[in-house]
Amino acid sequence: MTLERRLALAAFWLIGILFTPAVRAQEREGPIEVHHVHGLAIDRDDPEIILVATHTGLVRFRPRVRPEWVGEHRFDLMGFTADSNDAKSYYASGHPDVGTYAREAVGNLGLLVSRDGGRTWQSVALKGHADFHALTYSPGGSRLYGWNVAGQAGLYRISTKTWTVERLRAEGLTGVLALSASPDESGVLLAGAMHGLSISRDGGQVWRSVDALPAGAPVTAVSYHLTDPRLIYAYVHAPGKGLMRSSDGGTAWEPTGFSSGPKTPVIALAVGPKDHVVVATTGSDLLRSYDGGRSWKKVLEQGRTGAGGR
Repeated sequence: MTLERRLALAAFWLIGILFTPAVRAQEREGPIEVHHVHGLAIDRDDPEIILVATHTGLVRFRPRVRPEWVGEHRFDLMGFTADSNDAKSYYASGHPDVGTYAREAVGNLGLLVSRDGGRTWQSVALKGHADFHALTYSPGGSRLYGWNVAGQAGLYRISTKTWTVERLRAEGLTGVLALSASPDESGVLLAGAMHGLSISRDGGQVWRSVDALPAGAPVTAVSYHLTDPRLIYAYVHAPGKGLMRSSDGGTAWEPTGFSSGPKTPVIALAVGPKDHVVVATTGSDLLRSYDGGRSWKKVLEQGRTGAGGR
């Protein structure tokens, strides 16, 4: 084992010693605060339930119940997405918790799958190699698309039936912040990126800019509706923009009137069923709308529950 690896392991063990009592106390009671949100999903069976992927595990929000951990895993979910065909299936990527890292010395978890609503996870591809910071499930061919920032970085396509992995050439795609696949069999993909919103109609090989949104403005989050391929929301981090809505599959866009401010852009977004929209910001605010983004209620304010409506 190299000196660098020994030092890294020692540092992780020290972090574990310092923070384990606090984490265990929090696990007994449920999370007191929720920070570093990386992904969102609305439960298909019960849309009142929100699943939030965080730096320290998966958290579930239910009405009139304090936030609660899902399962026993506390890994860093850098990428997270739901299976649109199976309400109990989720996919994730990221980094292990302290104990797992110390035992296995694996820095990147690759692709993980849960078939029981996030209670347990198993590694299915690219363990130790890939760190997907954006993931989306496409029912067109039952595939996952992930933007990897580690090793051979770029866009990957993975079959959820065989776990076959392809690294795509992804012509015209850079600086990806979010991915979303159409909920129908068309296989159309959208990517929010530092330079704007891009679209692919050939399974991720070639990408073109969505001209109806401003070029050069970061699109920090994007999501198709759970069942309607015509309805899309995207967060444009630029003055006068904020959360944008398209009801024709991305040709025309209109502002919803919601903006999280210049310093805390929306980092995750989930849409549907019906007119449900949920957003999370880099400032650890979590908000939901029942009317397509016209009015909002805060679920979390700076990571804390008990906020009022908005």
